[in-house]
Amino acid sequence: MLTSILDGLETAFTQTRRIIIMATTRFRGPVLQGKFNEGGATGYNLNEKTAAYAVVIGDSGMTFTSPSGSPTFTLPAVAANEGSVFTFVNTGSDGTNEVVVTGAAGEFITYKGVVAQITLTNTKATSKVGDFCKIGGNAAGTAWQVLDIQGVWA
Repeated sequence: MLTSILDGLETAFTQTRRIIIMATTRFRGPVLQGKFNEGGATGYNLNEKTAAYAVVIGDSGMTFTSPSGSPTFTLPAVAANEGSVFTFVNTGSDGTNEVVVTGAAGEFITYKGVVAQITLTNTKATSKVGDFCKIGGNAAGTAWQVLDIQGVWA
């Protein structure tokens, strides 16, 4: 009788066994939630750029992705952008894309305690897919500050 019970359990196990396969990815950056602008629609928060772009106040909350083209993102004047937040993500393959974030003329980005830093650069040589930086305007409207970062930025 015990043998038939064990045989029954083995049969039930064999019939209900499932194989679970986990997907793998090369992306190691922040989870990109939202949608890209398709056909000039409104209400999007992901924006892919492959060339230089001047960021504007209306872009606050936007995540800019860059798969290629080594773009330079120029931040707007910080005085009018207290509390604005922008995220820049390198989505190019490892070692193939450079992303540069720079302040408006004469303005700086505070990073690693360095107040007078004009640009942040994720160089091709050190870039990894998913490297990112999130930058926000401080409450006083006097400087851009790095809020979160991953990868090698100088």
